[in-house]
Amino acid sequence: MKEYQDTETGMIHAFEDDYDPFTANNRNIPKTLTDVIKPKPDDSHVWYQRAWIKQEDAPAGYTPPVSSVPSYNPAWMAHLRPYSAVHRDASSGLNVTLAQINANSYDGSKLAGVVALLPLGNSSGIPALVSYDGAIAIPQCGDFPSRVDGVRKLNEILCSLLLGGIHVEVLHAQELVIGTLHDKTSLFAHNPSLHTTLRLNGAALTDRFQPLMCPRVLMVDEMQKAFHQGQQVIQAIANLSPLFLLSGYTAMVYRNNSDALNNIWITVEQLTEHLWGEQYGTLTLTRRVAICHAEVARQIRGDQIWAKHRQLRLAKIISRDCHRALSQARTKRNDLAHQGIVPSSETVELLWSVLPELLEVASAIRPLGLRKLNSGVVENWGIPAKFDFDEWVSLAKAL
Repeated sequence: MKEYQDTETGMIHAFEDDYDPFTANNRNIPKTLTDVIKPKPDDSHVWYQRAWIKQEDAPAGYTPPVSSVPSYNPAWMAHLRPYSAVHRDASSGLNVTLAQINANSYDGSKLAGVVALLPLGNSSGIPALVSYDGAIAIPQCGDFPSRVDGVRKLNEILCSLLLGGIHVEVLHAQELVIGTLHDKTSLFAHNPSLHTTLRLNGAALTDRFQPLMCPRVLMVDEMQKAFHQGQQVIQAIANLSPLFLLSGYTAMVYRNNSDALNNIWITVEQLTEHLWGEQYGTLTLTRRVAICHAEVARQIRGDQIWAKHRQLRLAKIISRDCHRALSQARTKRNDLAHQGIVPSSETVELLWSVLPELLEVASAIRPLGLRKLNSGVVENWGIPAKFDFDEWVSLAKAL
């Protein structure tokens, strides 16, 4: 390896002995390299005007120099779960065969190819990109300047797909993928993952069989329609937090009932406040109906949610079944919050079943694709019909 120094930043770059960075046509290599190295004396020195100086000798307001070489097409990324293949049309699938999977001879680079875009409505005008293997990328630019912003926006995109009827799962901060648009047509991820190893043909046979042989297939048109409807809902309900709706759904399908109820209930309260301010507050009531509402209103102490739900029902803004489900879920949520009683799956699923109604009434967009989704995405929660633990018990005795 031979080392070179960037005269702009003082940074050291190393290349193979037979590689000449001065003649290489690589836009990522600084044009300001030199083979004359000025070693950094110690950590008390900083790079200033092509040399190392003491920190205390640097001019007031000194900031470390930044290379003039830009970061090309950097991206925040998330992968759809379960593993998905996104097809432009009915004939655009890669059709990986069992023989190719066994021989590891499929063209992994095609998995990363960009097949669709999703408009973000951001100031830069740069859209989100979607790859064949279900990676969603947004630009690391001023619109989304930090990891927090990247996670927030990607969860908004995922929630839009969920509202439009596509199963997706929440993106946690530690799962954020750092990547880039590579070779103008593909998404490259720097983080190790199943997607990365499949693209590089580096996955073990047991890891590549299921995703390549039996991926969930999504059509581009289907994704774009779902995203468009979800965006309409989010824009129509100003106080709706996509993160809580998405987190609640994800927790529900994995039977994490406490998190599911807590997150879905936050969404319910947000929708309640929206309906209270945007619809109930603008109603014109007859005298008799107004008396009924006034009686309930007198029972509101500390802005109690149950009374608001009762009045929304009296005003026929929500249905009787919806009100009944909200009342039951509120009781179970209070039991969870105050006594630590974990709710049942039935409680969570009942609350989820009326959420589309609340969203449709609040947004005036119906029917929502969300109605197609239930809690049955992750299955096989039971134990085998027959089992034998003799060897397990024998080993335990022998230890």
